[in-house]
Amino acid sequence: MANVVLVGMPASGKTSVGESVAASLGLTFVDLDAFVAQTTGVSVADLLRREGETNFRLREAEALDRALEGGPKLLASGGGAPCFHDGMNRMRTAAQVIWLDAPVDALVQRTLQDGDRPLLGHTRLEQTVALRDLAERRTATYARAHRRVDATQPLPSVVRQVQAALRPPVATTIAFEGATHPLILDDGHLTDAADALAALVPTGKIALIVDRKVRPQAEPLVTMLLARGVTTVLLEVPGGEKSKDLRTVAKLWQDLAQAQFDRSDLLVGIGGGATTDVAGFVAATWLRGVRYVAMPTTVLAMADASVGGKTAIDLNVGKNLVGAFHPPALVWLALGALETLPGVEWRSGLAEIAKIFVALDADAWNALLRDAKSLRRRSVAALKPHLQRAVELKAEVVARDPREQGDRALLNLGHTLGHALEVDSGYTLRHGDAVALGLIAAADVSVAHGTAEPELARSLRAGFAALDLPTQWEAVATPAVLARLAHDKKVRGAQLRFVELAAIGRAVVHPCRVADLAGMLTALAAHAQRPPVASAGGMRR
Repeated sequence: MANVVLVGMPASGKTSVGESVAASLGLTFVDLDAFVAQTTGVSVADLLRREGETNFRLREAEALDRALEGGPKLLASGGGAPCFHDGMNRMRTAAQVIWLDAPVDALVQRTLQDGDRPLLGHTRLEQTVALRDLAERRTATYARAHRRVDATQPLPSVVRQVQAALRPPVATTIAFEGATHPLILDDGHLTDAADALAALVPTGKIALIVDRKVRPQAEPLVTMLLARGVTTVLLEVPGGEKSKDLRTVAKLWQDLAQAQFDRSDLLVGIGGGATTDVAGFVAATWLRGVRYVAMPTTVLAMADASVGGKTAIDLNVGKNLVGAFHPPALVWLALGALETLPGVEWRSGLAEIAKIFVALDADAWNALLRDAKSLRRRSVAALKPHLQRAVELKAEVVARDPREQGDRALLNLGHTLGHALEVDSGYTLRHGDAVALGLIAAADVSVAHGTAEPELARSLRAGFAALDLPTQWEAVATPAVLARLAHDKKVRGAQLRFVELAAIGRAVVHPCRVADLAGMLTALAAHAQRPPVASAGGMRR
């Protein structure tokens, strides 16, 4: 492991966090202030008072180089060390640099109880003014760190964030019509992508198209991009399926025109699947196509919308009816973004992963069920291998069939009825719940057609229930919902390429008339809801 350096404002926790992380990783821990004091025989506070800050910074710069010599170690930097004598560049060259970021108000609470700090003063007012001044002068330097973590959290949480930031990401390649782009599965947060994004626009601009609900996660990324010299604008969208319309797209086009975005620039979609869909569609249509990056922040979007290059918006009559194939230049999955994901959104994403496994890989489906308890508790660690497998499976299909002329249609399992349910609900029904219901309905149709054995449907209902996913589709398959089947994007004339199941892990396309499918679903729903009939002996059957 390379050297690690923690940087940040005074009282951001560099020493306490560094000691814990170094112990957990088996690294030598060095506190730069303590190292200076040890080599001079004088405390840092006394050196500052005796020699002044200018001379102290020279000593500190020399000590930094000596401290980073030798084997791998974790160094807690002094607050000013990155900001003087090219300190941040020297740190970035010799180590993985992590910024412990905390607002001034939180820092003041700590510095008042934290010993002798000559640069800050003694009273709350003096320290508040001094820290605000330091933050204004130093933040742009700290923001050039490789990674950023939120240092306002309790110590164990900050330690876990640093450990996650140091784990190497999982990288895979997505192929689309002869071209490839990387997909990065990273344990950290959105800010971990700053260097990668900056590398994509050495002379251009970046527009972040951000779901309103995740704007607080995206704003530190703006800070880090600006610190790298990248002109960056943040364009907020409402998020959710209702933002996938022409009004939202037209507003974004106007924003890009005002910011004079050209073909050398980059769009980045940050949020759920609806937001990355909109960002991708805007990128596909602006100046007839510019590069974009997908940075999904929900399980659903990571497993589905981030892979494959599909972009689309909705119409009143149906979902994803207007769109384009426009693969991203980069997909970045920041698992740290899932830590605050609401339970309903987490469940929605599990449904999409389950769909991929049920359609393509029985072993992966069984492995998912073995982790059902941990997944219901929203364990990101438990989710990671399943998300990785789902992405790999979808990538394999996309490479074979980028424009959904063959195998890729199998990934529409559950989506025919699912999309109809979503549209009919005015998108109050979450996509994952709709797909779960649509998948169970597809299993029932498969049994009715003789494509699958009856045990298939029973097994899937039990598995989906174990994952806390809905299974009772019959009551919501109303005539109004079934009428919407005719607007499915897989309809050709009156024929629909409906996806059924021959077995778990083996989806098949079953062409059928839309009217016949609607009739089959109506009959199955009626049979399921019919009350048991009493026999002559009083038994009910």
